[in-house]
Amino acid sequence: MRPRLTLSILACLLAPAAVEAHPHIFIDGGVDFRFDERGRLATLEVTWIYDAMTSLLMLEDLGIDAAEPLGANDRERLAAYQTTWEAGFDGDSYLWDGERRIGLSGPLEPGAEIRDGLVVITFSREVETPFRPGPGTVTEIYDPSYFTAYAVTDIPRLEGPVDGCRAEVVPFRPTASLQPLLDRLGAVPIDETPDEALGRLFADKVRLACD
Repeated sequence: MRPRLTLSILACLLAPAAVEAHPHIFIDGGVDFRFDERGRLATLEVTWIYDAMTSLLMLEDLGIDAAEPLGANDRERLAAYQTTWEAGFDGDSYLWDGERRIGLSGPLEPGAEIRDGLVVITFSREVETPFRPGPGTVTEIYDPSYFTAYAVTDIPRLEGPVDGCRAEVVPFRPTASLQPLLDRLGAVPIDETPDEALGRLFADKVRLACD
């Protein structure tokens, strides 16, 4: 399951003006990396910045006034709104060490704020087995169904003993072979899911490596 959407939000997305085209939700942000005292990757710090329409619908659904300062209770409700995941949802972030997929915890220490009218959600994900990143360590950020499109817009930060480590964003660039597929997705109605797991084809990546 993707980040939580209530019936009222889905109803707005199903309005005639928005009844076609994938994706339907746009999230900017990125991922930072926290290392433990032994120089191993231990935690991913994730940031989601929602598009203006989705932000407005979420705030309306929760009865939060974007023009007012966000109080502690509203901050907690807003954070929980997008970090209460059903079993089986992978959080749209995937960590790989070469061909080996690394397990990640569910969302921890969730936070929320409103920045220039946009909802910003932050949370941590612990690495199941901390490890020293090698040249094949990659974080991919995508929704397999491509209902949501993610873009890594933040420069990744490294925290802890990070000597010899570096991270770089590898943004998706449409190739000649993928562009026709992207164009066809524009005709897929919102209430239909594409047959293929398309999201990974269009994923931004963050490469992480340590000497």
